[in-house]
Amino acid sequence: MAGVGRFVIPDGWVAQGWRFEVETTRPVQRSLIQQHFGARRFAYNWALAQVKANLDARAADPSVPALAWTLPTLRKAWNQSKGEVAPWWPSCSKDTYACGIADLVAALHAWSASKQGRRAGSPVRFPRFKARHRDSGRVRFDSGALRLEADRRHLTLPVIGKLRSKENTRRLVRLLTKGRARVLSMTLSEQSGRLFVSVATIVAHAPGNPREPHGRCGIDLGIGAEWAAIAHADDSIERVTHPAPWIAVQRQRRRVARQASRRIVGSRGHRQAKTKLAALDRRAANLRREAIHILTTRLARRYGTIVVEDLDVAAMTRGMGRRAFRRSVYQAGLGRVRPTLAYKTSWSGGRLVVADRWFASSKTHHGCGGYLANLTLGQRVWRCPACGQQVDRNANAALNLRDWTGPVSDRDVQRDGVAAPVPFVDDHGGQAHATGVGVQGPVRPSRGGAGQRHQNRSSGNREDWNPAEGCQSVNAHEAH
Repeated sequence: MAGVGRFVIPDGWVAQGWRFEVETTRPVQRSLIQQHFGARRFAYNWALAQVKANLDARAADPSVPALAWTLPTLRKAWNQSKGEVAPWWPSCSKDTYACGIADLVAALHAWSASKQGRRAGSPVRFPRFKARHRDSGRVRFDSGALRLEADRRHLTLPVIGKLRSKENTRRLVRLLTKGRARVLSMTLSEQSGRLFVSVATIVAHAPGNPREPHGRCGIDLGIGAEWAAIAHADDSIERVTHPAPWIAVQRQRRRVARQASRRIVGSRGHRQAKTKLAALDRRAANLRREAIHILTTRLARRYGTIVVEDLDVAAMTRGMGRRAFRRSVYQAGLGRVRPTLAYKTSWSGGRLVVADRWFASSKTHHGCGGYLANLTLGQRVWRCPACGQQVDRNANAALNLRDWTGPVSDRDVQRDGVAAPVPFVDDHGGQAHATGVGVQGPVRPSRGGAGQRHQNRSSGNREDWNPAEGCQSVNAHEAH
């Protein structure tokens, strides 16, 4: 954030997060926690009101000084006014109000970057006032009594006091005791009535060495019966299915969801069904998270190079096929594998390679380079038009990803035409295929079209703006 020096991680240290589910140790703590959640919302809304009032005043009179959208400026204004607007402020930690103001500063900078076209992704709207029914309870502490107790079962937060962890904290406590870890902040949050504490730390870490430093593997993710197909360095194909408990939970969830739809909203039966549904959703998410960690840890510790595909998960969930397909994309956790591999490969001394999004790994035969342009989503096995061989879709894609060596010279041929230049696997030394093999397919629309539309949309009616000086040239009507 502007105005505050960004923390720099020292050499030989890595950022690592820890998450513990906790429970209160005193009856009064429940009300204290809710009070801290409300105080954070109050500080956020107060600061947002000051920003909007300044924008309106500058729209009416440009000579009015601009209010800088920085944490030091807004926090100083809060400290000068808190005695009048919030006479109850001593009952909560000072970090509570700083957390709300810092969240607003981050939201304002995200909106400004999106408006100026400097932020990727969908457009970000101007921040709105927070309400209890649409704001997740959360507060971050970075000073005061932040510690993990020596009994390895309790965590202490400012004002709130000691909370009991449902998990043993010995791993983090040992690192702190040896001086190999440092606590930066603790974030208390509430999800579905359960309390969690996320501990942000830096840990002394020396990069390891994978067992096969020169080995490569390719991962093709899917949403069908095979969750992932892995092409190993020895040409073997490993097929990873969905965890059996996860499949059972999904079956139970469908049954409970039908029960909830038949209940009268607001009745005791409806509340019971919703509670069961939330418990099943939580278990399914935990099972999926565990499966992702097991798979990624095993591959990161074995191979020096791991190749994955650049999936546009947002587009897959937005416009591909039926609602059941979009739901399956979310449930399979396709978007979580790549970020998890990114930090685990760096910790293990390997590297993660991301293949180009337009690389036709499923439509190109790994053996001869034949290209099937009209391959549909339901075809799990297809016949190569060049050599006539039966091709397994998932295994073929994993092999192509494993041998992917980087951007090819003729991207137009790869995306539009006859044969995608794909590395051979046999005796061709990783060289690209020559063009002219396969069948002619339909021409895809230019990828620059969507990007050009986004650029035009983001650059329209745009004004230059410096966050450190406040919003000096933003239309007040647009801000509202």
